[in-house]
This record gives sequence, structure tokens and C-alpha cells, in this order.
Amino acid sequence: MRRLLLILLSPLWLTLAAVSLIVGLAFASDSNPAAIAAAAYTGTPQSEQLAYLLARVLLLPLQLLFIVIIFSVALRVFRRREQIGRWLVDDPSPTAPLSRRRTIQQIAASLIAISVIIAAFVLSLAQFVGRADLAIVVAALTSSLAWGARLPIGDLLGGISNIFESNLVVGDHIHYRTFDQTVEGFVEAVDIRFVSVRAMTGELTTIPFGDLRIFTNYSRGGFSGVYAAFPVAITDFDQAVAILSDLAPDSPALLPALLEPFQPISLDGQLGAQVQVNLFGKTSHGRELELQLAMRELVQTHFAAAGIILGGAEDNPA
Repeated sequence: MRRLLLILLSPLWLTLAAVSLIVGLAFASDSNPAAIAAAAYTGTPQSEQLAYLLARVLLLPLQLLFIVIIFSVALRVFRRREQIGRWLVDDPSPTAPLSRRRTIQQIAASLIAISVIIAAFVLSLAQFVGRADLAIVVAALTSSLAWGARLPIGDLLGGISNIFESNLVVGDHIHYRTFDQTVEGFVEAVDIRFVSVRAMTGELTTIPFGDLRIFTNYSRGGFSGVYAAFPVAITDFDQAVAILSDLAPDSPALLPALLEPFQPISLDGQLGAQVQVNLFGKTSHGRELELQLAMRELVQTHFAAAGIILGGAEDNPA
């Protein structure tokens, strides 16, 4: 019975919704229907003012219904923002990277959500504030909220810069360190303000783009660099460099974690009674410690066989 009643009254509801949309859009476009209706009434100035007030009172329910309709549409779009984002950014090309496309879809969904919410608020304010006054109100709200909203604004600017610079996308393996904790894992979601990182142990960490200033993206490089330092006496320097140069061509076979021959280098370029001979090697992510230990063991074995005595403390890997 209730459904039948709704069906029978549907033309009335549709007509009422259409009229409220017309009235609401007229107020939003700075065309006051109440002033137009009052202008058609001829009489004393007092009676014209009463006619204007009466028209505003009669149109107020339609304005409120317009606000309800606008926010209902905005809420529906907000809930379906991910579907709309996929529809807008859908690329059937098989060569398009899936992670890149998914990241753009999530960012598009965030932009859609922010846009519909702002549009709903602006249209609602326009029902009671003129266009010229609306700009002043928006400017006043912006200036008053600028200090309190500095963190969200910084997150938004960081997210927008990520859109153009493409520093990370969904699926990237990143490492981020704060003052009190370290976050490492795979990017699971990206929007206009936040990036969500799923750690190896399963927890999900949400990082604002405003805080994500310096991080390591392991998915953008094919190797990790490992340094190992060996302090030797200046009299053994030439022999140490010769031994390392002879080992370099065969180092990938001797060290399984090494991707290519290591390189003897000098990090400081200083000479004295004691100097440091440094090695640099490339390995896959996660095998840095394994490679450094293997490099030290190999070099120490050959240095000991040649009679070279190591002295001083060795540095940690970079």
C-alpha cells in the first residue's frame, strides 16, 4: 500500500523536485525569484516589501528542498567516487601499467569527492548569500581557516605534486623513516592526501603526503648499494688496491649476492699513516647485510694471505 502510494504521488514529487531545482539554481545564479515576484506587485513601498518577504517565506521550503537534493546527490557521488574514477580513467590499452592506472583512478576519485562537497556547500550558501557577498564569505572563511588547515593543505599540495611527478604508485616498495618509527612495505592505496603502506608484517600505515618528504622507493631502482671500508697502513695501500683490482672481475662468482663486479673507491681522498680502502658493490634489495659480510670475509681472507694487517674500525653500510 505504501509503495503504491509513492508511485501514485511520484509525479507530484518529481514536479516539486524540478521546481525546487529551478528556484535553487535561480538563487545560485544571483537571480532572486522573490524580487522578481515582488516587482510584479504594484502598491506602496511598504506593501512591496511585505510582498517580497512573503515571497521569500513561500520560496524558503523550496530552497531547503534544493539543499537536501544537492547534498543527497553529493553524498551519492561521494559513495560512488571510486566507480566514477575507474570509469573516467579506464584505459583498455594492454600496455598501460596497472599500478599507474590504479593510482590515477584513486586520485581522480579523491578529486571528485572534494569537488562535489565544495560544490554542494557553495550552492547551499548561494541560497541565502548573494554572489558578491558569497565571494567575501568564502574569502573570510579561507583566511580564518588557513592557519588551522595548514596541515591538510600541505597534504593536498604534496598529493598534487605526486600526481605530476609520479614519485610513487600503487604497488611500489617504499621505506619511510620518522623520528620515532620506520615504515617499510608496499603502497596499497593513494589519494589526494594520503598514501597507505602495507608492511611485511601485515599492518597498514597511512602517511600524509605533507610528511612524506624523504623516502626510499625500492621499485624505481634495480639494485641497492653496499659499501665496505678496510683501514690499512699507507705502506700496504698499493698492494691492497692491487689485490682488490685482481679480485674484482671474479667477485660476482665469489659473492652470490653481488650483481656485478665490485669497485675499489676512495670516499675521502685523504692520505696519512693509515688510509681506508673502500669497496662498492651492487645487490638486490634485502641482501645488503649478506653482501657486506661476504665482502669483508673475502677481503680479509686475501689480505691476511698477503700479510696485510687491518687496523681501525670499519664503517657501516650506506
